[in-house]
Amino acid sequence: MNQYYTTLLERLKKESLTRKTVLEGTGIGDEALFAGTEMIASLAHQKHTWQEEGLLTERLDSKVELVLCGGGHVAKELYTLAQELEMEISILDERKEFCNSTLYPKASLYCAPFAETLNKERSWIKPYFVIVTRGHGFDQLCLERCLALPHSYIGMIGSRNKVAITLDNLKKQGISEETLREVYSPIGLSIGAVTAPEIAISILAQVISVYRKDTDSVRLDPRLLRTLADKTGYILARVVKKSGSAPCEVGFQIAVFGDGSSQGTVGGGLVEANTIEHAKAMLNDRTLPNSVIVYGLDNTKAGSLGMICGGEVALLFQRQ
Repeated sequence: MNQYYTTLLERLKKESLTRKTVLEGTGIGDEALFAGTEMIASLAHQKHTWQEEGLLTERLDSKVELVLCGGGHVAKELYTLAQELEMEISILDERKEFCNSTLYPKASLYCAPFAETLNKERSWIKPYFVIVTRGHGFDQLCLERCLALPHSYIGMIGSRNKVAITLDNLKKQGISEETLREVYSPIGLSIGAVTAPEIAISILAQVISVYRKDTDSVRLDPRLLRTLADKTGYILARVVKKSGSAPCEVGFQIAVFGDGSSQGTVGGGLVEANTIEHAKAMLNDRTLPNSVIVYGLDNTKAGSLGMICGGEVALLFQRQ
C-alpha cells in the first residue's frame, strides 16, 4: 500500500490539492501534497523547504466520475456516451433488471435502495450526480442525499413543475436556497432534446461544460490513482511541460510495472512508446535515476522523434 497515493485519493474526495514536484537540482522527482498551506503527504528522499526554484506547482482534481441515480432508458444512453468519453461510471438502482452487468458491463453497480447506497461512504471523488430515477419521490430522496455529499455537479431530470415542487419540498425541510441553487434542473443544455439519446447528449454536454470551466487544474484519473495506491515497485512517467501541438497536457501520466504492463497515458504515439521503453530500462537497471527527459516533436532537429506536430514534451520519470 502506497500511503502517499492513499492520502491523495482520500483528500481529493473533499477538496482540491496542490502538488509540488522537484524538477531540477537535488532530489529530482521528490514531491509533496498540500491542502492550503499544510503539507499532508510527501514522497521525498531529500529535505526540502518546498519554496525552492525549479519546483512544478500544480492544482490537483479528479477526472469525471459519473454517478447515475436510476438505471432506465436515459441512464443507458448516458452510459454508452460516457464510455466513449472514458468516464468512470456508477449505476444506482434497486431494481436488478435495471442494474446488472449485462446492461452496464463496465460500470460499478449499486443494486440496493437509494437511501442505503447514498448513506454510506464510497470511493467516488467529488462525483457528478445525475438523477434520472423512475419517480418524483425517488428523485427527491436522491437529491437530498446527494446535496449532503461532496460533489462537483448535481443534475435532476424532470419538468419545470416537478422540479419546482421537489425544490420547494426540500426548502421546507430546511435546505437553504443557496444550496438548492447548485442543482442543474431541468437538467441538460437547452438543445431541444426529445428522445432518450438526445437528452443524454444534452446532459453530458452540460457535465462537460461544468468540468471544463476549470482550466487551471490537473485532472487525475481515479482508476490509475487507485492502482498507484495499491502497488509499489513501478515507474511513473508524468508530463511536466509541453509546447506546440503535442496530444497531451501537463499532468498526463503513465505507470509501467515490472511485468511490462502499463496503465494511463502520456498522449500515445512515439512519445508514449519512448516513455514506456525508458521506464522499462529503469525497471531493469536500478542505477538509472529519476530524471526529466525532453522529447522533440518535429522532424527538423537532431534527436527529435521525427514528428510534424512541432514543439516539445518534457516527462518526469519517478521510481515508486
